Amino acid sequence: MSSTSTNRTDPRYIRSSELLRNAILELSKHHRPDDISIAELTKVAGISRGTFYSHASTPAELLANVLIEELSPRFSRISSLVHDSTNTYLLRWRDIYIDLLIHVHNHRSIYKHIFIDKPESIALGYLTTYFRTVIQEYVLGFAAHNEEPPTPLWLTMATEQQVHNTIVIITSWLETDMQTSPERAMNTFMSLVPPWQLAKLSEDGRIYLRRTRTLHSMLSSSTEAK
Repeated sequence: MSSTSTNRTDPRYIRSSELLRNAILELSKHHRPDDISIAELTKVAGISRGTFYSHASTPAELLANVLIEELSPRFSRISSLVHDSTNTYLLRWRDIYIDLLIHVHNHRSIYKHIFIDKPESIALGYLTTYFRTVIQEYVLGFAAHNEEPPTPLWLTMATEQQVHNTIVIITSWLETDMQTSPERAMNTFMSLVPPWQLAKLSEDGRIYLRRTRTLHSMLSSSTEAK
């Protein structure tokens, strides 16, 4: 999302990136990212305005970049999840979202500014775009294993539905002050999730739209956080 072409291996770029990362994370704990000015950010980071523009165009974009860089190694796993073995598919899908909620919890004050404060933050738009890109790969992989090729409308709706659900999971958890564990939060969501997202891969690699014993076992077991 950087606004200019830069050498990301340059020690000066790496140093300024770390300074900006620390500054935007600290400022965003106390302020809505859209309310943070470039002047304030660069002063806290101790860099020039020109250097800032080699990293992002706005503080909100910079914050989104930083958060996406941190959560991506965890959440991007969902794009290839359909290739996991039959017995672990749902558990690993659930674990990816649990990791996402742990990430949110680690930056809870920041995510509250992004997801709950009004008007809606620009940073939320960048995060939504990231979720859509990864989830679209997941849906396309799912579709490739389906018994009947889904229509373009189904693919679009399925992608947008899961993007919306991802935002709902995060927002609902934040709005309830994260009073439940990430595990319990995901069990609650999975009791409400549409059937196609709980599909099971058969031995021949096809997908059948039916609820599974794995789901029942997860929802009936005690998974409250330590």
